[in-house]
Amino acid sequence: MRFSKYSGAGNDFVITVAEWSEDQASAVARVVCPRSTGVGVDGLIVLRRAGRDRLGVQFVNPDGSVFATCGNGSRCAARFALDQGLVEGPTVTLETPSGEVEASVQGGLVELSYRICVSVQGSYSVDGPEGEASGWLVQIGLPHFVLPVKQQPTAAIEQICGPIRHLEAFGREGANVNLVRLADRRSGSIRTFERGVEGETLACGSGAMASAFALHSAGLCGPSLELQVRGGDTLRVTVGDEVAGSGGLREVGLGGPAVRVFDGIFPEPPPGS
Repeated sequence: MRFSKYSGAGNDFVITVAEWSEDQASAVARVVCPRSTGVGVDGLIVLRRAGRDRLGVQFVNPDGSVFATCGNGSRCAARFALDQGLVEGPTVTLETPSGEVEASVQGGLVELSYRICVSVQGSYSVDGPEGEASGWLVQIGLPHFVLPVKQQPTAAIEQICGPIRHLEAFGREGANVNLVRLADRRSGSIRTFERGVEGETLACGSGAMASAFALHSAGLCGPSLELQVRGGDTLRVTVGDEVAGSGGLREVGLGGPAVRVFDGIFPEPPPGS
């Protein structure tokens, strides 16, 4: 299996072009994603041609679970498409399970423009890193719990976020967990515990978008928010208004770096191929 490894602000993925069923993609992800026995990434992205400058996208977690929205993954997919000559120009339309995403590649940066259904629910009280605190559950193609903190923890967050991720109130599948510290109304930092990965990742695009929506809805930040991720890079989120006549779709932009790490060939045939 030919593939490329890409990093979007530290959020890394194996990307390949294939016509696989969901079950096949899940089986492949469980083999190639682990950091000890596989390539070592946060997820698998499977692309398929869907027309001129248009690609279909599947996102799969290391445990084989599929998910609908991945901001950093979408940015990496767009960068990969341009690098591999799958598209002619600097823009590409990605057909994701949560809707179409317009991507624009500008050097090492990739900007996404979404129209997506977003709902902010809450507040929910949890045992956070600074004691009992309240946050919001944001549905943005997948569930993200957003918890404001005064200071980011200096240690690992798995023991804090693991129990929150499985709260009964978040349903059987649980939710991703985002710890967000605002420096002012335009900037801050974020640490994300991702379900499916079952640990902290160096960045999470959908988590950054969910956090911006939650904090903006609460009046804590403006419509544009820059968040420094655990990997050290910065993701820029722009929250837009509801699209007129769309039935509740909201506009949101996400920008940040996306780079190729290396290309490779996985030695074993993908399961079920």
